[in-house]
Amino acid sequence: MELATRSSTAQGMAEQVTRFDWSYSALGPLPHWQAPLRIAVDMMVLSPFPCAVVWGAQMTVIHNDAYAKLLECDGHALGQAFDKLWAKAWKAIGPWVFNVLEGGSNFVEDQPLTLINKQTGAQARYAFSYTPLRDEQHEVVGFLHTVIETSASGDAHAVWREQALAFERKIERVMADRDHIWQLSRDAMIIVTRDLRLHAVNPTWQRVLGWTEDEVRGESVLELVHPGDRAEVEVAVMEFINDRGAEQLETRLRHKDGHYCIFCWTASFDGTLLTAVGRDISQDHEEALRQSETLMRTTQRLDAVSHLAGGMAHEMNNLLSGIGGSLELLQRRMEQGRLEHIDRYVTLASDSVQSAMRLTHRLLAFSRHQPLSPKPLDINRQLTAMEPLLRQVLGTEMRVSWELDIEPWTTCLDVAQLENALVNLFANAREACLGRGLVTLHTINKRLDAPFPDEQGVPPGDYVALYVTDDGHGMPEMDMARAFEPFFTTKPLGHGAGLGLAMVYGFVGQSGGHVWLEPAPDHGLKVCMLFPRSLEHIVQAPPQPVPAVTGASGQRVLLVDDEVNLRSVMKEYLQERGFVVCDVGDANSALDRFRHHGPFDLVITDIGLPGGFSGRQVARAMRMFKPDQRILLITGFNDQPLDPQLSETPGTALMLKPFALASLMDQALLMLSD
Repeated sequence: MELATRSSTAQGMAEQVTRFDWSYSALGPLPHWQAPLRIAVDMMVLSPFPCAVVWGAQMTVIHNDAYAKLLECDGHALGQAFDKLWAKAWKAIGPWVFNVLEGGSNFVEDQPLTLINKQTGAQARYAFSYTPLRDEQHEVVGFLHTVIETSASGDAHAVWREQALAFERKIERVMADRDHIWQLSRDAMIIVTRDLRLHAVNPTWQRVLGWTEDEVRGESVLELVHPGDRAEVEVAVMEFINDRGAEQLETRLRHKDGHYCIFCWTASFDGTLLTAVGRDISQDHEEALRQSETLMRTTQRLDAVSHLAGGMAHEMNNLLSGIGGSLELLQRRMEQGRLEHIDRYVTLASDSVQSAMRLTHRLLAFSRHQPLSPKPLDINRQLTAMEPLLRQVLGTEMRVSWELDIEPWTTCLDVAQLENALVNLFANAREACLGRGLVTLHTINKRLDAPFPDEQGVPPGDYVALYVTDDGHGMPEMDMARAFEPFFTTKPLGHGAGLGLAMVYGFVGQSGGHVWLEPAPDHGLKVCMLFPRSLEHIVQAPPQPVPAVTGASGQRVLLVDDEVNLRSVMKEYLQERGFVVCDVGDANSALDRFRHHGPFDLVITDIGLPGGFSGRQVARAMRMFKPDQRILLITGFNDQPLDPQLSETPGTALMLKPFALASLMDQALLMLSD
């Protein structure tokens, strides 16, 4: 919109009109406004008088600053209805509004209204002026509302009145100038003869379609219409000529470059020539297409969620059946007094529990909610350190080729999760090669100049690429499209849960990168990972101290968890290992015990607590009383990252449920040994 900028006030109001979100108003988005409306607004903001453009059937108001100071509503009234803004005075001004909408101009002096100026707080008497505004078809669609103060002297009032009328006459001249609208309209305007030959086109036509008037004058408009739309256009033109035309017609026109733009046309016929006004709606169609694609992706995601739920239920039912059956047999043997070999049932139950723990951890990795501990690292050095483990995963008959960049950029990754991802990829490669084949590990620095693979992917920048390629049987393209879905697997039933690639997908995405699959030469598979470059300095961490003791010596622990059964077993285990444990089930009780029954050597608290007060908040509150308090946070679902101010404070650690009680004990001893 080309709003005038002759004064700072006009500039300010023009900017406010431009910034205002008109898409929710009856006028629609600002770029879609007709040229007469834009011209009227351009001139209105220059008026020295309180002035407003009122447009459309809803009488939508666009005003200047001086006008706003006379309204009773707070702030600006942009986009509101005129009759609502002047509801209290509508009985007096309503008839004049109806008159101007019928085409009449009015300057009403004999019915002045008393209004309060918000800026001065003073009352004054004002007269109203109404000037009709017409659209591109020369139909009255609104009016210019001008307000003039009549409280001043007669001479001053006469001067103001003459100035206002002169301004309104200028508006009328501009709005009546069809050529001005023809030149300034942001919509394409064309004049077509009866035999469908182009007689004239406006500048917007050239800007949107690239054709100059000289290039198309005298040519058949059908030559520019998409072949699939020509019959419909011919029929529509004949109907317009016979005054039976539809309100709008959508058609595709060929751009000078060869592609097609979609236009929505309205037209009128004066007996000789057909004048048509077309708005480029290509972007609207693209947006509709994007929404359709979004809906399709949403449907696909729902299908994936359904598949995930089914796979999760299947796997968990198997594990729970193993746990429940082992416990049932253990109970029967104890009731029978047969204690021999009962350790076998305990082992079976424990193995199922460990499998369930791995399952939930992989699901959290896929959902990108696993707690990560990233640190800057040299990926070549890290891969070299992992080599013995990766060779063990592959087995003795598999070969590994290392193709590492000479000086890879630094990346910031969680080492444990990187190792876990590579173990899964190498295990998949071994199975794809049937235990005999070649796996290639390749690192290289990559610079992206554009988002990859599209606007929803990773942004441009520097990345370290890590490729794992095997020469196995490969994967069909159809399967590659679903390979990262949880529980999707091409392996026979009972040979894998289908979570390995899903875990890799979640880890790479949570690390700010991107992962995809490509077919490799000789029917193999290539797993490609991009990790963002880190500019942090690599710090060699000192070796992690090993707890010197295997049990506690009376240290006091405050245990906070709302899961009664879990809290009970954690408390019993910690007490058996020498801790003095005080346990509570909610945040308020935890803070009360901390303040009145402390001090505590260690606080172990769940993050998700009832009552709207999380474990994070509990930890921050405790640190306000005791800044060096050691706090171990535990959670089953880390949906929000820890506040760096909390997680980076010495004496803070995080454990993800489910965990072994022995691991909880080891972590507690490690924190207390610092």
